[in-house]
Amino acid sequence: MGIFDKLSGKSATLTPKSALVVSAITMIAADGVIDEAEINDLAKIVRGDRKTVDTAMQVMKANPFPGVIDLVANTLDEKQKIATLTILCDLAMSDGVLAGEEKKILQMYMEKFGISESKLAPIIDTIALKNDFSIFS
Repeated sequence: MGIFDKLSGKSATLTPKSALVVSAITMIAADGVIDEAEINDLAKIVRGDRKTVDTAMQVMKANPFPGVIDLVANTLDEKQKIATLTILCDLAMSDGVLAGEEKKILQMYMEKFGISESKLAPIIDTIALKNDFSIFS
């Protein structure tokens, strides 16, 4: 133990819910700006669970991006990984545009989760349709 270890705070362990929160934060912060709509999206995910947010923040501070993706991947089971990717795709497309950094981050999660493009394709098609308001013009 080093002399400064006591200053680093207590370590946190991810739960599936805090892993989801970590991944959501990495997605909404991808463009370097977190707007009010994204804060509202995050609030829907955490549903007032401040402890989960605190855990997610502790883990992110101790494990900078992109290394934190490995922790998320190791925390979630197969069904949780697919649900997380679905949520991340929806977050990324909420403004109707998939920015370059968002696409890179989605790709990183997809690869670390071991989810194939063919498995994700119908989910992406549905999210793209859901967020395409031009069809109502």
